[in-house]
This record gives sequence, C-alpha cells and structure tokens, in this order.
Amino acid sequence: MSSYVIAALLEKLNNADSDFRFMAMADLSTELQKDSVTFDDVTERKIVAAIIRALDDKNGEVQNLAVKTLAPLVKKSREQNIQEIVDQLCKLLSPLAQQVSKNVIKRLVPKLITLLSNANAVQFDTIDILSEVITRFGSVLTENADKQATSLIRQTQEVLFPYLSNSRPAIRKRTVAAFGNLVTHTSDELFDSLIQKSILEMAAKESAEDFDRLKTFVGLVGTLARFNSRRLGKYIKTLLPLLSKYISYDDDELREACFQTFESFIVRCPTEVTGHLDTITSLSLEYIKHDPNYDDGDDDDEEMMEWTRMKRKMTTRYSDDDDVSWKVRRASVKALASIILTRTDLIASFFDTIAPTLVKRFKEREESVRVEILNTFTALVRQVGATSTGALRGSQVAIGASSPTLLLQKLVGKVAKNLSKEVNGKSVQTRQAGFILLREVVIVLHGGLDEHLGLFVASIEASLASGTTTSSKSGPKPINNLNLKIEVLEFLKVALNVHQADVFTKHFGNLVHPVLAAINGKFYKVTSDALLVAVELVKVLRPIPTATTAAGAMDVVIPTPKTPKAGEYLSNIYKAVLERVKVADLDIEVKERSILALSTLIAQAYDFLPAVEVSSVVLPLLVERLRNELTRQTTVRAFKTICDSPLCGTTAGSLDLSAVLDSAIIPDLASYLRKSNRQLRLTTLSTLAALFTKFGSKLSPATADVTLNEVQPVIAEADMNMFPLALDVIVVILSVENVAIKEAALPVAKASVATNIVNVVVKSPHLATSGSSGSESLIEFWGALVRIGGEPVFKEMVQLLMGVVDSPASVSKQSYRPVAQSIGALIVEAKAMGYFGDFVQKIRPGAASENHTYLALNIIGAVATFLWHIPALHDSLLELFASPSEELKHAAAFAFGNIALGNLNKYMPILIKNLRDGGKRRYLLLVALKEVIGRTSISSAKSGTAASPLALFAKDLWALLFESTEQAKEEGIRTVIAECLGKLSVSNPQVYLPELVTGLSSKSAAVRATIVMAVRYTFTDASTATSAVFDEALSAVILKFLRLLTDPDLNVRHVALATLNSAAHNKPYLITESLGELLPLLYQETVVKEELIHTVVMGPFKHKVDDGLDARKSAYDCMYTLLEKCLAKIEIFGFLDRVAAGLSDGAQEIKMLNHMILQRVVALSPVALVFRLDAMIPALKEAISSTPKANAVKQEIEKVNELVRSGIRAVLVVSKALLASSVAGSEGGVIGGGSSPLFNDYYVEISAPGYALADVVNSVSAELDAQPSAKSRLNAMDLS
Repeated sequence: MSSYVIAALLEKLNNADSDFRFMAMADLSTELQKDSVTFDDVTERKIVAAIIRALDDKNGEVQNLAVKTLAPLVKKSREQNIQEIVDQLCKLLSPLAQQVSKNVIKRLVPKLITLLSNANAVQFDTIDILSEVITRFGSVLTENADKQATSLIRQTQEVLFPYLSNSRPAIRKRTVAAFGNLVTHTSDELFDSLIQKSILEMAAKESAEDFDRLKTFVGLVGTLARFNSRRLGKYIKTLLPLLSKYISYDDDELREACFQTFESFIVRCPTEVTGHLDTITSLSLEYIKHDPNYDDGDDDDEEMMEWTRMKRKMTTRYSDDDDVSWKVRRASVKALASIILTRTDLIASFFDTIAPTLVKRFKEREESVRVEILNTFTALVRQVGATSTGALRGSQVAIGASSPTLLLQKLVGKVAKNLSKEVNGKSVQTRQAGFILLREVVIVLHGGLDEHLGLFVASIEASLASGTTTSSKSGPKPINNLNLKIEVLEFLKVALNVHQADVFTKHFGNLVHPVLAAINGKFYKVTSDALLVAVELVKVLRPIPTATTAAGAMDVVIPTPKTPKAGEYLSNIYKAVLERVKVADLDIEVKERSILALSTLIAQAYDFLPAVEVSSVVLPLLVERLRNELTRQTTVRAFKTICDSPLCGTTAGSLDLSAVLDSAIIPDLASYLRKSNRQLRLTTLSTLAALFTKFGSKLSPATADVTLNEVQPVIAEADMNMFPLALDVIVVILSVENVAIKEAALPVAKASVATNIVNVVVKSPHLATSGSSGSESLIEFWGALVRIGGEPVFKEMVQLLMGVVDSPASVSKQSYRPVAQSIGALIVEAKAMGYFGDFVQKIRPGAASENHTYLALNIIGAVATFLWHIPALHDSLLELFASPSEELKHAAAFAFGNIALGNLNKYMPILIKNLRDGGKRRYLLLVALKEVIGRTSISSAKSGTAASPLALFAKDLWALLFESTEQAKEEGIRTVIAECLGKLSVSNPQVYLPELVTGLSSKSAAVRATIVMAVRYTFTDASTATSAVFDEALSAVILKFLRLLTDPDLNVRHVALATLNSAAHNKPYLITESLGELLPLLYQETVVKEELIHTVVMGPFKHKVDDGLDARKSAYDCMYTLLEKCLAKIEIFGFLDRVAAGLSDGAQEIKMLNHMILQRVVALSPVALVFRLDAMIPALKEAISSTPKANAVKQEIEKVNELVRSGIRAVLVVSKALLASSVAGSEGGVIGGGSSPLFNDYYVEISAPGYALADVVNSVSAELDAQPSAKSRLNAMDLS
C-alpha cells in the first residue's frame, strides 16, 4: 500500500459524512489484514491516532469497525505504538463508561432471565454467562437497593431454582455454582426462602428416591455454607439430621456429597456445628471403612485377606471399575481431616476416637484414599506438635495421661506396625506419604521409633536405590523416584539426629551404602540432603563429646565405636565426601554441605582416617575453600567444628593444625573481620577464640599481633553480639601458655585495646549491662590484664578508668556502671583492699564530688559481696538515702543491698529495723531488700540448694512486706513490694501462698493489684526443686488470682492480664486446664469500653483519651502468648473473632498487635484462618490505606507509615504461607483454593507493579525473603 493511498484513507476518516468514514475504515481494515503490508514509524503513528479517534466516533457502526480494526493493527505495530493504544483505551474508560456498564448489566440480566425461562433456549451457556455476570457485577444489581435491582435478584433466584432438578447433571452442577455466586448478594428474606424451598425439595426427592437430584441439593447446601456461612449457620440444626439420614441410603455419590457438605459445615460454620461434631465424627469413622466390594475385616492375617479378596472377585456381580465407594471413604477422611485441622482444643480426644481407626485404615486398598488417610494422620501429628509447645516443660504438673504427646507415644507401636506394611509396597505416593508421616512423628516425639526402626530399614534401602538396582525376592521393590528419595533422606536426617546411637547399631550395613549412592547421585537436591544425612550418620557411628579447651580435651574419654565395621563405614563416607569437596563446579548448596560433612568426619573420626592424607590433602583443600568467597563462611564454621573436637590438639595422635595456622588460616580469618557480612564476622570471632585456645602455645607473636589489630575495630563498632566475642578473643590471646605472645600482647592490650574498650562502654553502656555476656567478658578482660601485668598494670588501668569521671566531657550516669564493674573486677583480681578503702572514704559526706561518690557507690556494690566487714559502712550508705540526688540515693540502695548480701547475719537485722521505722527511706530500703532477695534467689537456683539463705529472716520480712502493702500509696513502692513477696513465697509456698490468697479479699484495689503482681514475679524463677514444689502448690490456687480479670478496678484487671500473660509465657502448664474459664474473661478485656473513653479539653482543642487502651493491649499481648503456648486449649474460631475485632480497633497499637497475631495463626492453624480472611479484608485495607493528616508532625507520619508496613507485612506473610501450605487447599496460585476470594484478590492487587504502594510492598517483601522460612525455623537442627 502506497503512502498516497494511506493518506487518502486517513483523510476520509475525518470526513463529515459517516458513510465515507465507514468505507475508509473498512478499506483500512482489509489492507491491515494482508501479510505483505508494512509501514514506517510516522505512518504507523498516524494510523494509530486515526483509529483511536474512530473509537469515539458519533456513528456506532464506525466505532464497531474501529474495534475490529485494532486487532490486525496491533499485530503489525511497534511496541511504543502498542503502549499508546493501551493508554488511549484506558482514557476512554471514564466514569461515564462505568455508568454505562451498570446500565448494560441491568439490561442484560433480564434478557438472560428471559432466556432461562424459555425451555428451548441454550441453557448450559446461559447459566454460565449469568453466573459470570453475578460474579463480576453482582454488586451492581444490589447497588442502592432499588426496586429493579431487588426484583432482578429475586427473578434470578426463581428462574435458576428449577434447574436444580434438571435432567442433565452438568446443568445442575452449573446451577449450584451460580447459586453460590448469587447468595452473596441476596437479602436475608431471599436466602431464607431458598433454604426452605431446598429443604422441601430434598424431602420430595427423598420420597421419590431420586438420589441423583437429591445429591444436587445436598451439594447446594455445602456451596451455600462456603459462600455465605453467616446466614446458613442457623439452619445447621435442621440440615445436619437430614444429611445424616441421607447417608444411610444405598447411594455412594449421595454419601460423598453429604460428607463434602459436612466438611463445609466444619470449616465454615464452626460455632454452630460444635454440638454436632460427635455425630459427624462417628459417621465418618463408620464410612471410612465402607467398602461393599471388598471385605478385609479387622484381621491382620495376610493369607486370610488374600483369600477374601479372591473370593469377592469370584462372587461379586460387578467389577472394581464400577465401584465408587472409594469416593465415600475419601470424603469421610477429608471430613475427619477438617475436624483435626480446625479443632485444636479437642486434640487429646481424637486419640480415643479418630486416631485408632486411621491407623487401622492404613491398609486401605485404594491408593488415593490410602494417601489421604496417611496425610490426615500426619496432620494430627503436626497438630500435636503445634499444641504441645511448652506444655510438657519445666514441671511434673504438666504431665498427665491426657497429654496429646503421651497419647501419641502410646500409639507409635501400632502406627509403626501398620505403616511398615504400606511403605514396603509398590506405590510411590504411599511410600512418600508414609515417610513424611514418620518424620513428623519423630520431630514431635523427639524420637519414639527406638524399638520400631528396623521395620522401615528395608524400605529405606529400596527407596534410595539407583536405577540399576535389582529387586530382591523378599524385600520391597526398589523405586528410583527423586521426590521419594528426598523425603526418605529428610526422615533419616531427623531420625539419626534425635535417636540414641544404639538404635541404629544393627542397621548400618543397610543404611550406609544407599546414603553413599545418594551422595554420588546426579540430582543436586538428593546429593545435598544425603550429605546432611552423612553428617548425622558419622555422629551416630562415632558419638564423641566436644571439648573447647586444650585442658578439657585431656579429660574427655573418647569412646570406641560399638559397630564392628565402623572404621570401614567411616572410611567409605570419607572417600565419597572428599570427592565431592574436590569438585569445584558443584551447586553451592552441595559445596557447603560437603565441607560440613568433611569437617564432621575429621572432628568425630580423625583416628579412623588416613592422617597423612588429612594433613597433606584435606587441610590445604579446606584452606583453598576458606579463600573462596562462596564457601568461606561454611569453611570458617568447619574449622571451628574441627578445633572443638578432642581429636584435635597438640598431643600425640591428635590433628595438629598449628602448621597451617600462622601461614594461612589465622591471617585469613583475621582479614574477614573487615568484611561487611555480619554472620561471617561472628563465626570468625568464635573460631579465632577456639584456635588460640587449642594452639596458642605454638603460634607466633606476629599472628597474635595481627589478630589483636583486626579485633580492635570490631570492639569500636559497639555491636551487642560481637562485643563479648571480640573480648573473648583478646582474653584468650592474653591467657595462652606462650610467654612471647603475652609479652607482645600486653603492651597492645593495656594501651590501645583498653582505651578502645573504655571509650566504647562509656558511649554504649548497654553493652556491659550487669549479668549480660558483655559484662562477664569485660570482667574477664580486666582480670586477664592484672594476672599478666600485676600491680603496675592494675594502677595504670584504674587510672585510665578514673579518667572517665575526671574528664571535662559530659558523661551519663549510666556509663558509670560498666566503669565501676571494671574497677571492681581489677580490685578483686588484684586483692587491692587498700584501694577499695579509698573508694569507701569517698562516700562520706563532703568527701568527694557527686560523680566520684556515685562511682564509689557502684564500685562498692560490685565488690561488696566479696567483703565481710567494713566498719560503719552501712551508716554512710543510709545517710546517702537523704541525698537530694536521685541517682545517689538509688546507687546507695544498690550498694546497701549488696553489702547485706555479703554478710546477711550482720546487715539483715539492720535492714529490717530500718524498714520497721518507715519514713521517707522506706522505698530505698525496699530497693535494697529487692536486691538481696533477687540475688539470693539466683544463687540458690545456680547451686541447686532448696534452703534459702534468707530462711532465718523470712518470717519477719513477710510480715513487714505485707504490712507495707497496706500502707503503700505510690505504685513504685507497691511494685518493689510485689517482687519481694513473690520471691519470698517461692521459698515456702505452704505458708505464704495461703496468705497471698487471703490478701485477694482486701477492700483495697491497690492491695489486690500488689498480690496478683507478686504471683507474676514467681513465674520468672529458673526451674529448681524449690520452684517445682511451689508450682505444684500454686497450680491449685492460681485460678483464684487470675479471676481478678473480673475485678471492678481497671488497674487490678490490667495487672491480672499481665500476670496471665507471664504465666502463659513462662509456665503454661499451670493454666492450661483453667483456660476454659479464663479465655472468655480475657476476650472481654479486648472489647472497647465506651465508659472508659473521655474527652480532655486542652485550650481550643479536644482530645479523646481511652483509659482502657493499656488493658486492651495487655489482653491482645496475652492472646498472642497463649496462641504460641496453649494452642491445644484454644477454640480457634472464637479466638479469630476477637482478632478480627482487634483489626478494626481505633488504636494503632492494637491493629499492629493483631497483624502479628495473624502472622502467627497462619503458621499454627492455616485451615481455620483461611475461612475467616475475607471478613478481615476491610480492616486490613483501612490500615494499609492510612494516610497522615495534612498538619501531621514527623512522629505522627512515622507512626502511620509503620502501621501501613505492618498491614502489608501481615498480608504478605499470610498469603505466602497459605500458598506454600499443603493443608490450606491453595491450588493454581489461588489462596485457599478459592475459599478466600476477597483476600486473594487483594493480595493480587497489592502485588501488582502498578499498585500505589508498590515500593513499600517490595521493601517489606525483601525483608521477609531475607528471613528464614517458617519451615526451616521449625525443622532447624544444629548441624555445625
């Protein structure tokens, strides 16, 4: 086509006569369909512009033709012009067009209804179109609820209903789907009418024995439950007996529909169906065995079963091809699975009802049903694991006959016996599902297969077979399937890790060879998993303790392997692993795990390996991998593993690394401290400390100097985790048995290192908080300096530390604490009591400045426990209680408590006397007493002694504290009293617990709050014999304390919530049996109480204050903890109702808390959550679309941004978890398999590149991707 012709046609398209425009467009459309037509860019742009204009032509025929012309035009257009077409089309979609579409829909639906009223119309396609229109534009039909719209919905329902009885099953199926889409838009009146008519029709079909159509109506009920459970719930009492009756009729497809509807009821109407769960369970257990074409009985005799099978084949009137009873069995299993997955509060009872039947039915003959049964039992085991977290921890109070974990343990024998027959079969799916089940059992029970592992060895061997393996006549058939191999290796890895070595002694001959074959396999994932199994195999073949010190290595008894051929097995594993390490072009995961396996071999079995080859080949190879950027972090860990082994050291016969340390390993490791990879640096510091500990005596001073120089910048970074590790490296270097290194290291340590440390702890005092690892490492450092340098270094370091106080620069009082700890450590190590006396003198009135006095008080507190008698010291401390400085008063109380701890017999009577005297000093005396009680509790726990050092004074202290509770008016005093009461009550629960219970009846709200707070402080005690006795006594009365959740005083309720949260977090076994009463009280505290909201007038502004906000926050905090610790006792759907309410709370903090709860629920109970997500979408959308006010300040903007990110994080975490979940029903990339359409659509919306907050979504998604997955966190094992 010439440019002249095109120009003529384009000119005609602008003609005023519509006929000319139509003919020109027709000619242009014809030309565009020719393959030979091409255009230059300018011409093409002119054609695009002309056709776009024609789309808005006044003449409808021209518009229609323009639309048709777009198709051939797009095929020939350049990319930029196609984008222009899309942009212009989008502009044409104006609000006016949306209104047009609404009018079109309202015109279209009546015509579709008319078509369906005509018996001769094309019904199948018409129903599909109507269903699609309702799905996409149902809201248009109900918009503004005008009479026409209401009439259309009614007419649609009336015209569709007869098609539920149509003779064609396909039409009935499409009609049921259409009703599912329709009921979300119908009124309550129409919905009730539909249900009532359906019940009447079901009765009619039942009378006529028309089971085929009856099945359709049963399916309709299930569909209505899925699409509108809120309104269907009230009909459960009517419908469930009908369905139960229908199951008794001899029609398997009807039975299948009934069980599918039961499943919908269970997950969609959980509250209404609760009273009927026993009925559904019993029917499901009955029909899980429904197999009229085959009678396997309950006999386990294989010959009898085979004879029965042959007899049925000879006598039955129809073949297995006609048998659909397996559908009934599968549907009944799925109904049971839905109960297990949604009713965590009934887990224990399932072991009496469901579990035994499932175990018997492992022998199911139909593979799809058998796999479903195995998956259902696996779900039960996982639920036991999820609900038993913390339930059996810390006290015998927790252990009872009804514990799900113990019930599962009792069933393991039958599970193993029945499952072993199935995993030895030919089915790949069955074998794979079987090993997944075994792995979950082992994880939940942390073992459990000690006596039964032999049943599965043959199947393991056959499943790991290569393609060339021949089948033995007696054993199971070898199967070469990659997914099966991966599952078997996963099971082996866990089983080897958690069972004792003796369990595998008889089976190594059958296990080692298949694992070696997997290591040498071609598929990287199989090889990678096999290497991890090899790591565990080595640990089991040669179980050997680790020793992290040179001295410790000499005390470790290295056991002889119990397996006769252990040396041969270890040698074969070593050869296979070494070959993998040598290959350079492997997958990175295989590289890392091969290095891990090799280091484990050396650490566990060096004496079984060729020593010359290890020194000449393996070590240089590891050094090479250490210098490779991809494998360096794994290799650093590998050297740490080797170094910690008692087979590694400087003694004869041990692996001596010293030859390569000075020249290669330590210089490389030291250089890694400059890298940006934080995890690499942490691992490197640990490895350096281990290497200097073992081989420091044989290293050169230059190596130590290089290390010291590289460690100092790490200290300067003030990283909470790296700081103590860096100090540990320095302490180890200063402590090595090498005079040359000590002499070279000491000047560096006391000059630059010490100065660096002082600067860091002054700027970042949180690094050395009392009792932290940083504090302990800091004390070790100063002690090491004094041990090497003696008195000169002591004086120099004290002078350096005192410079902090004498410095003209401003230093916070918090920074004095680590300085005081350091000086105290120096004094104790040097036994410099004269210097200590100088500091004691500084606390005398007027003897020193406030800063020096404050430092001296903290030094006394740090050192006082090592002293016995300082004359009149307590008088000076008590005088400081009257100081105008709050810091000095608290420091004096801290010091007084510590000197009392050093000599209880001398100072406790003084402390008690002053407390009785009362006055303004009472609070500070209570702080000192708290220090004494707290420290004695810790020391008693560490020593394991039951008798408390305070036993002589406990009676007087208790009476004094109880009396002070009545008198205390300030909340700070009551908090200190509560902590003291709680710690004391643990020492003698039989005496003190009844007195605490008596205090609950006090008329004073402050006293009641203090009593409950005292109970909270008992939960944080370490598990000791004393605390176990206390727990047993407390378990009988704890409910009396927690019933204060109903107290009329808001503050008391708030404290009770905090106490419940602490109990759930630390000792959940104390409250699990009481949660039935406590949860409703807890949920009541999550409700917004209008009476607690009042308006505060501040000048021209009015501000609403919610006094109940803190209590609600505590309540939701408690819900999060209970979800983690006591899932087995929580009715999850009632729990989710309160979460949904919290998402709509007006307070931002409450919304964010519930975002966190959602993320936890999806990990623990995804099936229950997936059916409640759509109801949560409006609240999530509101949070994510939050915007700050126009006049918002920076803090308000940051809070809103934080809320938006929190909401997006919740949506992404829930979406990704459900998409990856095997039990949530997600298929084809659709969340929940279509059970949460609104949530799925919203996830797609925010994930789209053009979403308004796409940058925030991408940022949050990147953060989540950087975190370890939930599965890896749950199944993580220490393989280093």
